[in-house]
Amino acid sequence: MNRHVTSGRWGLGLVLSLFTIFVWGGLPIVLKIMLISLDAFTMTWYRFVVAAALMALIVYRQGHFTLVRRLKGGYALVFLAAVLGFSCAYVFYPQSLQYISPSAAQVVNQISLLFLLLGAMLLFHERMTLIQVLGLLLLTGGIVLFFNEELAELLSGDSAMIPGIMWVTVAALALSTYTLTQKQLLQILPTSVILFLIYLAGSILILPFVRFESLLVQDTRQMILLNASAVISLVAFVTLVESLKHLEVFRVSMVLAAVPLVTVVDMMILAPLLPGLLQPEHLNLLSISGAVLVVIGSILGNLRRSVKSG
Repeated sequence: MNRHVTSGRWGLGLVLSLFTIFVWGGLPIVLKIMLISLDAFTMTWYRFVVAAALMALIVYRQGHFTLVRRLKGGYALVFLAAVLGFSCAYVFYPQSLQYISPSAAQVVNQISLLFLLLGAMLLFHERMTLIQVLGLLLLTGGIVLFFNEELAELLSGDSAMIPGIMWVTVAALALSTYTLTQKQLLQILPTSVILFLIYLAGSILILPFVRFESLLVQDTRQMILLNASAVISLVAFVTLVESLKHLEVFRVSMVLAAVPLVTVVDMMILAPLLPGLLQPEHLNLLSISGAVLVVIGSILGNLRRSVKSG
């Protein structure tokens, strides 16, 4: 298979990436609230079904259903890897929110940057510059600073946050797998068809783990949040996939590193307004500085010199 080549319209790619981070910044807060009455598998399955139905309408209007026949040979294997990565990321990430706060989950999730950089080097021969290495170091330092108050407890292995950190780390690896594989799928399929197939296959994959009885007892507020999260997630991934047409994986991953800061700000605003649903995070100055450091690492990554893929 030929490697995907970006369009060169970096401005459009950057705008799409920025839109994605604002959507993703608020999403874990919504998921945290929904986990009060739903498990991660059931919630994810419902979101997949809603998104698949919406994408089916879009693909039908575009007349692109026949393009599914292009998914054969090596691309079929790439698609299976994409489905597995996407589904695991969508299940494991909300699972982590049962142990850690939305901001903490977003900060740890930035380990996906490392997975993306390594994957891009192996699959697309995109070379890492010294500036990117510095950005990665700053992101790592930011994660450590964010957990400064819990660091000793985490290192001792006695922290109740450890399961959450493990879940979100696996989710980050899974999401990176999806991001890298769908970049190859863009060579044969448009964004709409890729997402339709991913959501459809994902809903089938996790169907055996769904607790349908819990869906039947949801109140109006929970159902509104559940449906909204499905639509929001769909929009975010559409913009993410589109951004990868115009920017290298390196640049997109660095922009997405700013998501934790959006979540931190959202939690500062929403936690006091929703005391029965969200617990204030009480971040100290070092924790906030850690989130800012993550953003600085992202900026450095986007300022790197343009290099050609090997």
